[in-house]
Amino acid sequence: MVMEILGHPDYLRVLSSLRGADGLRFSQIQKSLDLNPTQVNRALKVLAKGLWIIPRTVPTDAGRIPVEYRLGKRGAVMLELFDNLRVQAERRRAELGAAEVDELRRVCG
Repeated sequence: MVMEILGHPDYLRVLSSLRGADGLRFSQIQKSLDLNPTQVNRALKVLAKGLWIIPRTVPTDAGRIPVEYRLGKRGAVMLELFDNLRVQAERRRAELGAAEVDELRRVCG
């Protein structure tokens, strides 16, 4: 499952969008990442299935039951590991190349 997430930059971007958030709805994730609905839907399904994110329903007074997504413990650990990778890549920028290091930064802010 880890390799599946690493193989799909959109999955990492969705995880990263939930960092520090108290919960985001589908449309908020989509707009913040400028992804199409299919990409967001696919990422949310995979991430929720693996418990990387936790969907939570939030009933409203209007009777709607929107879903908010939060970072799960596994997702938080994955982001921490990815942050460590990015820091090490920055330290070795000369060896890896600027384009590769910049790509890591773009994928997971």
